[in-house]
Amino acid sequence: MVKEKADDDGYAVLARSDVEAAPAENSGKAAAHAKPPRNQTAFFAALAIGSIASALGFSTLQEKVFNIEGFQYGGWMTFITYLTYSACGLAESLVTRSFKRHASLRDYALVSVLAMGGAYFTNWALNYLNYTTRIVFKSCRVIPVMAFRSLVVGQRYSAVQYGAGGLLVAGITLFTAGDAEGAPNFSGVGVGLIALALLCDALTANLEERQFFRIRTPASHAEVMTFLSLFAAVEAFAVLCATGELPAALAHSSAHRETVPTICAFSLLGYVTVCLVLLIIKHFGATNAEVVKSMRKVCQVILSFVVFPKPLSWKYLAGGALVAVALYALQRTGKKPQGEREKEKER
Repeated sequence: MVKEKADDDGYAVLARSDVEAAPAENSGKAAAHAKPPRNQTAFFAALAIGSIASALGFSTLQEKVFNIEGFQYGGWMTFITYLTYSACGLAESLVTRSFKRHASLRDYALVSVLAMGGAYFTNWALNYLNYTTRIVFKSCRVIPVMAFRSLVVGQRYSAVQYGAGGLLVAGITLFTAGDAEGAPNFSGVGVGLIALALLCDALTANLEERQFFRIRTPASHAEVMTFLSLFAAVEAFAVLCATGELPAALAHSSAHRETVPTICAFSLLGYVTVCLVLLIIKHFGATNAEVVKSMRKVCQVILSFVVFPKPLSWKYLAGGALVAVALYALQRTGKKPQGEREKEKER
């Protein structure tokens, strides 16, 4: 399964499909020169449109919550979001009748700390950053992933990949500079928080793959969502109590009754988005899924400016263009060097 954070994540939907992606990609290559059947084309279109539509609903509703007067309770949002994810995972398990747990509770508890941290820091950062900046930052989690694998694992990347990484950093910097000019509450604290969130995301992705999906009997998407989200919800609640945010958040939600239902609604849409992306990976390969996800992010940024008008700076446009080019270059070259891919084939 693929890690989708909300994509993402904001939304820390945690799911990987490395096992399903490989056969899907291979079959996709075999069929690359053949015209897909009409029903397959319609199926792909339905999944892609559904994924983009649900993601747009997710981002619009989440940004709407942050536009509610006085809302600055990222921890409260994290808690409700994870409760909703856990309920969705449990419902999926009931529908599919898959009740057996394959990964250990200890691993779920440990990984959930990072998962919750990623979501918590992201939501907290939105008190200081525009929502569009959050989308751009969260699209660039490949940077800490590359840094982690280079420094810790010793993995080497090509000059093109390092160049694309540098371009990505330049694009983020320029986009953030545009945010600093237009966002009334902009603060460097927000940049630091979103950077911490990206670090948590990178570590979570690596640990998820190793602890849940590279084991003898891989865990299902529903299992991971149920247990990981349940532990994360408990941890988020503990943080709420420790920071004293809970009473103020409850009072605010009581005064603005649309807050909790809206959080639950966008969390449900986030879960649906991940499920649809996983279906795209399973039936049409990871490459097609990446194309859909890239289109989705572009649409999210555009819709954010349309629905919630913000001062438009040339730095937004230039920074966004640099990020798009860098992500395209990374996608074309692959995130793994050739030598690493050959080693995996030998295994």
